[in-house]
Formats: sequence, C-alpha cells, structure tokens
Amino acid sequence: MQKPTLYIISGLSFAGKTYLCNILVKKFGFETVDVDVTKENMYGKGLKDDDLTHEQWVKIYDATDKQIEKYLNDGKSVLDASRNFRKLERMNAKKIAERSGADFIIIYVKTPEDVVRQRWVENRRKQTRHDVEDNNFEEIINFFEPPSFDENPVILNYGDDIEKWIKDNL
Repeated sequence: MQKPTLYIISGLSFAGKTYLCNILVKKFGFETVDVDVTKENMYGKGLKDDDLTHEQWVKIYDATDKQIEKYLNDGKSVLDASRNFRKLERMNAKKIAERSGADFIIIYVKTPEDVVRQRWVENRRKQTRHDVEDNNFEEIINFFEPPSFDENPVILNYGDDIEKWIKDNL
C-alpha cells in the first residue's frame, strides 16, 4: 500500500488553489480540509473572518489540523488549499505529515497579483466562492511568503495546462 500524502496547495487568494484541489479530488479521490468549512461547522454560516477572536481562529486551525492527522493516520491522502500563506504554516503541516508517517508535497499555484485581484473583484459580482474582505485580502497580499527553494515546491504556473502538469508532476 502506498503511503498517504499531505498535499499543501499554497498561493495567493484567488490564485486557483481550490480549482486545482477540485481537479485533484476528482482525479485521485483525495480527502480535503478547509479552514472556512471548519469555521462554518464550529461557528455557523455567515460569520465574517473579522468577527472571530484570535482564540477562535486557533481552535479552527487546531480542529483542521486534527482532521488532517486523522485522514493521514487512516491511510488517506489529503489536500489543504485553504491556508499556508507563510512558511511557518507550511512547516507546521509538514510536522503533521511526519508524525503520521506520511509523505509531504507543497504545490505552489503561482498566479500574478493582477490576475488574483481581477478574480477577487469578479467574485464580488458573482459570489462563486467565499468572499475575502478588503483588509484581509491586502494582508494576504502583503504577508504571503511564496514557497522557497528549500521547501522543494512543485510549481503550477499561471497558464499551464493542468492535465499535462498533473501527468508530469504527480
């Protein structure tokens, strides 16, 4: 039996992380975790990110991490495309994989800032996904740390053919 893998999909908000995640789930049947889903399960729908305290966010992240660990310990590969904006977050995820005896892969969805801004504005009109409030979006843009060379990321560049990329990289 193949070892389970924790796939961390990193990139700016609206870079295409969830889109890639959905394709990988359909293709490989991976499990997924999402801090926004955990937030809704714990505190209900319609709650804005800024309405939560730091302590509540810690509980949300802890619950999401426990779900990752459960999937991995059950022998299931799992995708997390909902956070991992900073290296410290990705290294925490790597520790979860190591504790579970799982493999660990970072996928960096590298999309230009002007494209993510266009998608963000478009989402305000269409509401096709969870909204990111103005101040939170700017914080993500400002503090995002792209995966570095030492993290050995697999990079999906904006405009790449996703099916070919999957065939070549996963």
